[in-house]
Amino acid sequence: MRINRFVSLVVLVSLGVYLGIISPLEAAEGQEQDQPFFKLLPEIKKAVVFLGVLDSSGKPIVNATGFLVRYEEHAYLTTAKHVVYNSETNEFQDEDQVALVNLKSGKVSARAIQELKKRFRIEWIFHEDPAVDLAILPFPINAEQDAVKVVPDRLFLEAASVHELADVFFLSSHPGMIETQPLRPVIRMGGVSLVEGDKTFYIDAASFPGSSGSPVFLKPSPFNFSDRGMTLSTKNIGIECIGIVGEFIHYSEVAVSAQTGRPRVVFEQNTGMSRVWSVEYLQDIFQSKAFKKQHQSLKDKDI
Repeated sequence: MRINRFVSLVVLVSLGVYLGIISPLEAAEGQEQDQPFFKLLPEIKKAVVFLGVLDSSGKPIVNATGFLVRYEEHAYLTTAKHVVYNSETNEFQDEDQVALVNLKSGKVSARAIQELKKRFRIEWIFHEDPAVDLAILPFPINAEQDAVKVVPDRLFLEAASVHELADVFFLSSHPGMIETQPLRPVIRMGGVSLVEGDKTFYIDAASFPGSSGSPVFLKPSPFNFSDRGMTLSTKNIGIECIGIVGEFIHYSEVAVSAQTGRPRVVFEQNTGMSRVWSVEYLQDIFQSKAFKKQHQSLKDKDI
C-alpha cells in the first residue's frame, strides 16, 4: 500500500488512558500533492504538539513545541533537546512535562512524558553529537480519539537544497493563545538569512519562548533556488520540511554604573533571528545505534 506524504496515524494504544500499545501505522490513501496549499496547511498543523507542565489547577503552561514524525511504522515526537535535557547539569528536565494533543471531540489531552517512558520503557534519543539540539521519543496515539497527523521523512529536504533568500514558515505555540481548545499553532513567516556550513541556518522569522522544537517548512513558491541562481518553476510548489527551531538569538547589553564602574543591569533583546537545525540531523538520529536499538525493541515487542 502506498503511503502518502502526510498520513493519518492509526496506532492502537491501551492501558488506562490509552487503548493498547504502540502498534504498526496504517495510512489512508490520498493525493495531497494535488491539494491546494490552503487545504493542506490545516493538515500540517495537526502534526504539531505543545509541550509544557500543568499547574496546581490542571491548567497547561506551555513552554515549547514539538511535532510528530513517522519512521517506518511508528510515530515519534520531535523537539529541541534543551526542552527535555539540561546539557549543563547533564540532567533530564521532563519530570513534570506533558505533551498536549488535540482530540477529535474538540478537547485537549495531556500525556505525561514520564508515564509514557515508564509504561512503554522508552527514552529520549539524542544525536551522537551532544551539541545538536534535537530529541525524539516514540509517541503512542489513539487513532479513534486523537486528531493528529504525522510528517513522514520523505517530506524532508536536504540541507544542500536550502538557500538564502528562500521563504520559510514555522508552526508554533504562542504565548497568550494556548488556553484555547482545540490547540491552534500559529504560523510565523520569514526567510533564510544565513546558511552555515554545518547544516544549520538562521531565519529572520522571530521566535519566542515556546517556539523551541517547532517544525520549519519552505513556503510554497514558483521560484526555484539552485547553485545557478533563481528560476521560475513549478517544481517546488509543494511543502517541504527543512528543519527544527533550536533557539532564538538574543543580544545582551550591560549597563555599567558611572560611579562604581560595576555592572548594574543586563538588557537582553530578541534579535529576530532563530537558529534552525536541518532535518538531516534528525535522519542521523534515525541511523544511530541508540535509535535503532530502541526502535527494534518496539518492533520485537510488537508495540
